[in-house]
Amino acid sequence: MGAISFFPVYVIHSGEWEENKFINFVSDCVIIESTFSYNNLVAAISEQIRIHCELNIIEINFLPNDGLPPILIYNDTGVKVYIKLKKKNLNFIEYPLFVTVKEIYDNRLVATSSSCLVATSSSCLVATSSNFIDVSTVDSTEIMPDIEFIENTKFSENTGIIDNMLNEFVEEDQVYKDKETVMNVMKNLAVRERFQFKVKRSSATRYHLMCVDDNCAWSFKSPTVYKANIFKVRSYNNNHTYGYGERYLTQRQATSGVIASIVKDKYVNPKKVYTANDIIEDIQKQHEIEVSYMKAWRVKEIAMAMIRGNPSDSYKELSRYLYMLEHTNPGTVTKLHKSEDGCFLYAYVSLYASIKGWEHCRPIMVVDRSFLKATYKDTILTACTQDGVRKILPLAYAIVDSENNKSWEWFFVQIKGTFGVREEMCIVSDRNESIFNATKAVYPEVPHCICIFHLWQNVKRTFKKHHKQLMDIFFTLSRAYTIEKFDYHMIEMCKIDLRVQTYLFEIGYERWSRAYSKVKRLLVMTSNIAESINAAKKDARELPKNAMETSTELGKKYEKLLRENLIASEQITVRPTRSSYNQQLKPRQYCSFYYKKDNLLRTYEFPVNPMPDESLWAILIEVLEDVVLPPKGRRNAGRPRKERLKPASERV
Repeated sequence: MGAISFFPVYVIHSGEWEENKFINFVSDCVIIESTFSYNNLVAAISEQIRIHCELNIIEINFLPNDGLPPILIYNDTGVKVYIKLKKKNLNFIEYPLFVTVKEIYDNRLVATSSSCLVATSSSCLVATSSNFIDVSTVDSTEIMPDIEFIENTKFSENTGIIDNMLNEFVEEDQVYKDKETVMNVMKNLAVRERFQFKVKRSSATRYHLMCVDDNCAWSFKSPTVYKANIFKVRSYNNNHTYGYGERYLTQRQATSGVIASIVKDKYVNPKKVYTANDIIEDIQKQHEIEVSYMKAWRVKEIAMAMIRGNPSDSYKELSRYLYMLEHTNPGTVTKLHKSEDGCFLYAYVSLYASIKGWEHCRPIMVVDRSFLKATYKDTILTACTQDGVRKILPLAYAIVDSENNKSWEWFFVQIKGTFGVREEMCIVSDRNESIFNATKAVYPEVPHCICIFHLWQNVKRTFKKHHKQLMDIFFTLSRAYTIEKFDYHMIEMCKIDLRVQTYLFEIGYERWSRAYSKVKRLLVMTSNIAESINAAKKDARELPKNAMETSTELGKKYEKLLRENLIASEQITVRPTRSSYNQQLKPRQYCSFYYKKDNLLRTYEFPVNPMPDESLWAILIEVLEDVVLPPKGRRNAGRPRKERLKPASERV
């Protein structure tokens, strides 16, 4: 018969279940044997948490995975399954046992937490198949030389297991989640209290520190508790018996990781700018430590990873996220496209609220892109429109590995499949060639119009000598409603520089001028709304609010415009006509239904439901098994660019 196998188990008791979460609990531990039966497990836990088996019955559960409901252990088979899982991961805090105590009263079971007496004994018991024995009677070679630390370990409601790497109070008998936590706590302590230490011994089961001065009595010792990963502070002398000279010369504990843990909260708000120079200034001011610029840059990268996670890991969550987005907002369209070897290429999202809102907006779609600043340099493609009060309505977006003809064509294929084609529809963008090629392939029947602001920048750069005189004429020319007005202003432009007419004619008058446009572009002559999406994402909650603030038949902006035109019309001299046509319309009858209040309210008829907490996600197995790898490619050395390099055709 082989040697008996023992291992510790984290026990959580005296709490209650609330939506698959065990709350208001007390921590404890028990050591069990691999040949355990159900009765052995019940007896071991009852003995450790001090409840009377004849007066109470305990219910034992464990969680096989986050997000799944707890599994009840009620027989020997359940115990065997649990031990099999536990053997695969001997991390102390993995697969804890959740214990609920039920009191027997008048032959009835009553769930209770107050009847469970918290263990105050300093010893843990080892349960065997026959009886209980104190760990002091077990041969230490059967377990390990550090078994005495278990006997002195206390898991109480006040102490618990510390997992905060910025823990400021260190004392003996504290228990830490793992060695990494202990190391970071001590390094932060050294930086905060301005002293240095050196590592005397460091292994998987020991962490022993001493002061840099051999004559100083400061020391720290923390071994593991049994074979678990948790570490307990066995001894800690916090008294320094040396001068301050060597303390301030350098600070070896101020590594990039330690400083990152100090400043990481600065990156919680993505809108807040906190640069490497800010890190240098704050660390110097708060801790009197000199930090080089390159080190500060590494600190920033590490701190952002602490807050936002590893960029490569985010791709693994993509399938789950898109699945829950469709589940939370039924009717939402998402698409995920990978390469043959499973690497990320494209992802597309269009919320159901946007799909339905598009039906009540003018059929003018503005598209643009913006490069992302993360490690893999992805690009976000966006499509949006305007509602009846000229507010931005995002329609769809896609994350692509790079901007090219294929990615834009894929994006437009998804848009066409989601939104279809509407009468008098047009697409507005800058002069990006990939957008032009993609719209020609996917939307051959839909006009592709150019943003006049981007076009003017091209004119300004090409005809630098006369650009000041040309600017006012160009914008008046592009906004002219009639061909007669257009021709008049074109003649004025030719007087300044004849070459401009040829340049604009080759681009195509119908693509940028209101007079020659094949569709009604109305006031959407630029791609500013897409640029606004890229610059600062509009809070979607403001959109319905703007709609509800409209107390007139039209939106506020167009109600004001109508009143101004009505006043101006009173100054017009009307000449009589011989035609028998004599129909009088009310002022608001001249307005398109797109600007009416009822239509505006229908634009935001469907809400956008927020995503639930990740712990509540219920994901199908096939979705969990859909692994997405990061895009191929390597990040360039040095500081990332803040702006995309634009081609000559679209430089602003």
